[in-house]
Amino acid sequence: MKYGIAVIGTGYMARKHCEALAVHPNARLIAICSSSRSRAAAGEFKAQYGFESATNDYSTVLNDPNIDIVFICSPDNVHAAQVCAALDAGKHVFCEKPLTRTEDEFRRIAAAREQSGRVLQVGMNCRFREQYALAGGLVASGDLGSLRFIRGTYVVNVVASVHQQEKSWWSDFPAGVFPFLHGGGIHCLDLLRWIGGEVDSVFARATESELARELNADTFSISLKFAGGAIGELLVAASAFRPNDFSLEMWLSDGSILGTKVFRRQHDAIAPEPEELIVAQKIIDIRLQFNDLVRAIETQTEPLNSFAEAEKNFRVLRAIEESVQSGNVVKTTR
Repeated sequence: MKYGIAVIGTGYMARKHCEALAVHPNARLIAICSSSRSRAAAGEFKAQYGFESATNDYSTVLNDPNIDIVFICSPDNVHAAQVCAALDAGKHVFCEKPLTRTEDEFRRIAAAREQSGRVLQVGMNCRFREQYALAGGLVASGDLGSLRFIRGTYVVNVVASVHQQEKSWWSDFPAGVFPFLHGGGIHCLDLLRWIGGEVDSVFARATESELARELNADTFSISLKFAGGAIGELLVAASAFRPNDFSLEMWLSDGSILGTKVFRRQHDAIAPEPEELIVAQKIIDIRLQFNDLVRAIETQTEPLNSFAEAEKNFRVLRAIEESVQSGNVVKTTR
């Protein structure tokens, strides 16, 4: 079945989704919707990807009976309002991360989702990258014993981008929120939860080395305690003057996984040569993510990146923010 799709936004992630959707057998690109300022970009998207129309009026998208799914790739500060409006209009919704950044907005989205009965998928496409899926599957299999420690690193230097105001909305965030955690570090946090299990408590510190005024804080060192007994670390930085890094490592009772290398325990040492996880990624992660959305719609089940998963990530992020501000260990559920 082909689903009529509207894409909201003309930024980098909107383009990545359009590239995948334009050639997908289950997608019919109906409308590209932009702000008034980005009208020219919307016209370019229409011509390049084959949208039937371009508009800067979101209400026309919501009122179009041919549109089944709304892809929200707009600035973070308007996600909640656009998600609720689309659900209220009876549309299935894909929303790029973060779904939202406040408790009140989560409650509003939960109510709209419950009332509509539609599928809501959140853009955590890293779960569909084969490297992380293979590592997570190996941990879950028990082949390397029980998980003891997991570390995630997310370093993406955005100093120049922020200073040049490439995304002016980055500075529009609620009080007490660290936007880089919600908009970037959440990728790594989501994978730590997905592989390591639910987080019981956190202790976090933050620094404001370069982007204090724009992002509240830009570097985070976070200690995690998982409900299953493992411990972990998460390092997130927006202003480190070093190569960018997005990586995971896991230590287990019978070995370890560092990136794509698997080191097996031999008595009280490790094997002299590591095994290699063979990563092929024949289908790109964004296409796999849309396949999962179609599956969820057609089976009336939840997608892998569900509202419930987004809410769990949010609870951990709020605990991290509270820990930074209080200097205490904070439980994620109270």
